[in-house]
Amino acid sequence: MSVFSEVMSFFSSFDPGMMLAWTAGAVALPLAAVFGDDEPKFDEEGIRTRIAELEKIRTRTIEQQEELAESYVMLAIALYEEEAELDEILELYSKAENVLQQTLSQGEDDEIRRKLGTVFLHRAVTFNDYDDLEKAVQCYDQAIEAMLPLDNKGDGEAKYDIAGIKLNRGMIFHETGEYEKAEKDFDDAFLAFRAVEKISDLDTRFYMAKVSVAQGSLLRDLDRPLDKIVDAYNRAMRLYVELIDMGQLEHERELANVLMDRCTAYYEAYLNQEFESAAERKQKFDAVLLDVTRAIEILDRLAAGGDLAARIDLFNAYATQGAMLLDIEAFTESQAVFKQVIAGFADFAKDADPTLVSQYAAAFENSGFASMNLNCFDEALAEFNKAIELREKIQSEDFDLDDEERMIFVPSLATSYANRANAFASLNNLDAARTDCSKGIQLLQPLKDDGDEEIEEIESMLKALLENWS
Repeated sequence: MSVFSEVMSFFSSFDPGMMLAWTAGAVALPLAAVFGDDEPKFDEEGIRTRIAELEKIRTRTIEQQEELAESYVMLAIALYEEEAELDEILELYSKAENVLQQTLSQGEDDEIRRKLGTVFLHRAVTFNDYDDLEKAVQCYDQAIEAMLPLDNKGDGEAKYDIAGIKLNRGMIFHETGEYEKAEKDFDDAFLAFRAVEKISDLDTRFYMAKVSVAQGSLLRDLDRPLDKIVDAYNRAMRLYVELIDMGQLEHERELANVLMDRCTAYYEAYLNQEFESAAERKQKFDAVLLDVTRAIEILDRLAAGGDLAARIDLFNAYATQGAMLLDIEAFTESQAVFKQVIAGFADFAKDADPTLVSQYAAAFENSGFASMNLNCFDEALAEFNKAIELREKIQSEDFDLDDEERMIFVPSLATSYANRANAFASLNNLDAARTDCSKGIQLLQPLKDDGDEEIEEIESMLKALLENWS
């Protein structure tokens, strides 16, 4: 089995953010088996005992060298899953590398070289998970360098592995703003996967789809023409549909997410586009919203079957649909969507994840916006009250967050105060409106020294409202 297939089979699919943030970022890669075709059964004590035995042997055979390197990697994986100290994990990978390099120095061996590349790949994955992207890239470079001689010999599995490494390195380049490098890695990865499709027709189609989604996201950040962006997403969709038609139903959720990617790409382009008539504008946005509806239909079915990840995606898809309707001033329809979100995902308010609670609070907030635009001010006030209640809960001891983590959610709470202030003002309760503005301004004070433009904008908005009502 290809090394990259083993690692990639354990990847967590990217969970898009709230509202319109459905673009891919750098992947965080969980670890998997490295040597052999079977996922290892971790026996930490047994692995440590075997390492000690092998280390005592002065002159090891090639087979014993391989076993020692394998044992180091297996232990590193076990420690990783136990969330052990990073230094200890990295030391084990270094030991495995040294053993394999020593073996290679005695004579070139394709399988030893492949396993050396694997060690670099897993070390890159570890750095990626620990958010040290620079070192992750260095290790991906080393993995490619180790496997390149095999690729040059026409080894299809090595080409496949290098393609996978470039996919993930490209995602890091994208996240760090090195767009040209990202674009080259994605192009290389796609062509390589297509060249070795015969190795594993299903796997290569899956990774070609992954590359296509990554390319679409990158093209959006590069402000490339809409048709190029859509072509990338359409290619991904075709590949996922082919996989689903071949019985790979686990890819339905990914198909739904690509539909969301495509619709938000169209949506962002149409917002900045001039139309000849209101009828043409409506027709374009109706087509965009049809993609959202299709995605919701898929995710709703998957969520009903017990897929928790699909349920979160469904929540985000509804929220995106509601936000789009709000943006194009379809206030009644938007309000209906957010009320459906509020009723259908009430358990999110009690979730242990503060981000999910904050996103659920945003549903109340957006419903409040729709109510304000429909002149339903009492209803809007009640919805803003609920949003503030949930955001204040995040700031309480209900969530075991340190000060830095808690501060991440402060700007949203300050904005909620501004929104409720507007509702109070619309009901001629200016005292309450001014109080909310003051609360929001006070909340932001500990964050002002960071020089964050978003904080400055929120504070300026609150101060302008306060001055307007003074």
